[in-house]
Formats: sequence, C-alpha cells, structure tokens
Amino acid sequence: MSLSIGCERTGLKKYYTRISPEEFASYDSVVMTVKSKYGKVYHAYKRSRRKFMNNSLIFEKSINGEKALYKMQGDAEIKNDSTFIMYGSPLLVVGDTVNWVKGLWFYRRSNGGTTYYSADSLPHNPPEINYQTISTGIYKYAGGKLIKVSSKQTEEALNEINAQGFIYLPNPGRFFELVRFDQIK
Repeated sequence: MSLSIGCERTGLKKYYTRISPEEFASYDSVVMTVKSKYGKVYHAYKRSRRKFMNNSLIFEKSINGEKALYKMQGDAEIKNDSTFIMYGSPLLVVGDTVNWVKGLWFYRRSNGGTTYYSADSLPHNPPEINYQTISTGIYKYAGGKLIKVSSKQTEEALNEINAQGFIYLPNPGRFFELVRFDQIK
C-alpha cells in the first residue's frame, strides 16, 4: 500500500480548531476531565442516529478575559493537567494491535514535489529490536542496523531530516507531538 501524505495546515494548528460557544452547547453531554491553571478540558459527546457516541476533546482557556474553545483532532489524548498528546494520522490501519506496540516500519521516497510512504514495508533482513529499551524518535535503517536520526517523532522532524529509505517509528508506531496547553492559541 502506498500513501501520499500532505497537509495544508502547518504547525500546531493542524491539531485543533477553534469552535464557537454555540457549537460547544450543541453537544449532548459534556464532562469536565481536567481543570488546571492553564484551562479546562472536556470530553464532549454527540449522539448519532444509530445511538453511537462521537467523542471529542474540547479545551477551554481564557484569552484576555474572553473564553476561547478549541476542538482537538480525533486522536488527541490528555497526557496530564498541562499537556495533550497529538497523534498524526496512521500510515496504515491494521487489525493486529501487536504491530502498534512494536512500532511501524515504512519506506519513504520522494518523486518531484510529492513524498510517498509505503506502509508496513520491511527491509529484507530487519534488525533485532529491543522494544523495552528503544526510545522515542525516528530511526533510519542503514548498514543492517537502526540509526536514530531524530529524537522527535513528528512529521515535521521527518521532513527536516529528509530521510529516505526504510524508516522505523517505535511505539506507538505513529507520529505524535506533545502540545502544552499554553501553546494553543
């Protein structure tokens, strides 16, 4: 499977959207999960026609005395009372959760102005990986071993180093970024 990845939104704003108080009031159920000096985080639910619940994280903060509301992207998680974990889109969705625990291999190549990812591509002789000791980051396969090319595990970091060839992302097997509440504007 090959995927072409591109994102019109850049920086942290690709992880959230500002919403109106009316949109916030349209949720069927809202539960405050975090209250800190940085703001409040709510789990907000909307009922669909089939009674499934659509769950969103909503962040509320005060900007110059005004209440500002932000809807986080679907894969966001709360890390603690001041930080979100913002996951990028998975390169490959598989039913085997063991693959996500072990991380993700993919092959990256550029052609013209487009970058292509071949998800779940393995080198012919992949190295042994100690999953308990490998740290977060981006690894490139070269010379029969993994070489850490970035300590960050973000799409931006991958683009900065412009790594081509076989790439490995450790657990959780996808790009993510830690975003402090005070960074959301």
